[in-house]
Amino acid sequence: MRRARSLRQVSPALDRPAIAVLPFTNMSALLNQEYFADGISEDVITGLSKLRWFYVIARNSTFIYKGTPINLKQLGAELGVGYVVEGSVRKEGDRVRITATIE
Repeated sequence: MRRARSLRQVSPALDRPAIAVLPFTNMSALLNQEYFADGISEDVITGLSKLRWFYVIARNSTFIYKGTPINLKQLGAELGVGYVVEGSVRKEGDRVRITATIE
């Protein structure tokens, strides 16, 4: 009798730290600045992916969590990463404030 294989996929061991960048929160008064906050998140993902020291989770994998409150430890476990970057963007006039934290 053959044993059924587990449906759970196991992530391969990585030779470098894995990091996920969540969509940055738009803190601007105008809701139409959402694209700007998304662009900042994408720029951070692109910038980190150019560094060979990190394995960076793809944008499509992290943007599914946009607008969803989630425990960062749970998210890290779901995505198989040791680090999660979250942040916010506030744009008023010609001034921009970007805040980011790594958990």
